[in-house]
Amino acid sequence: MKPPKWIVSVVYAVLVLAVPIALFFSPLYPLVTPAFVHWQYKLRNVPPADIYAPAERIRLSDANLRFLQGAVTRAELEALLTDAGNLAMLPEEVEHMADVKAVMDAMYLAHGVALALGLIAALLLWFARQRERIGHALRRGVAIVGVLVALVLASSLIDFDAFFTVFHGLFFEAGTWTFYAEDTLIQLYPLPFWMNAVLVYGALVLVGVALTYALSFLFRARRSHPEAA
Repeated sequence: MKPPKWIVSVVYAVLVLAVPIALFFSPLYPLVTPAFVHWQYKLRNVPPADIYAPAERIRLSDANLRFLQGAVTRAELEALLTDAGNLAMLPEEVEHMADVKAVMDAMYLAHGVALALGLIAALLLWFARQRERIGHALRRGVAIVGVLVALVLASSLIDFDAFFTVFHGLFFEAGTWTFYAEDTLIQLYPLPFWMNAVLVYGALVLVGVALTYALSFLFRARRSHPEAA
């Protein structure tokens, strides 16, 4: 039984919207890891910390990342000590990390929901014999995320300071995300660190865009072959 056109249209729209959300948030998984931060610390354009030795810097950064991943509690982050035995994080820094975790948890949730709904939508279109529409939806979704990531990369390259300010203004209250140069979060993640991260993020999204675009052409309507007379 062929489903009504309005149902096919709704399912198609769900797939179109799910694609950019899934692609836009996918790079979070490889970027928010100790491996990525350790790699960044080896880059020449990322300055060393002024008040922390390299090993200490890595230890403190790893603790912050484990907090974002849910492996370290807020109380443990608040009690994090430097090698000298002092508290590593100011209360304001811990509060900002809690805000960051809340935002990232929402992004991870949106990513998971988008993947699930996108897969369901693609399967529904497949079994409804709307194979061609799967490919078309993937290409439309790719176009949306392509425009978004182009805007992100262009604005960050033109004026990174302005981009960084606008980005934080979208998610955090004014005054809750600015710190002094000697504060731990700035020592761990200076501005060049974030400049590199945005470029790598954009590159990863573009890789996902290219792969999804190529995948879209596998979903083509089957043509019936003429029967022999």
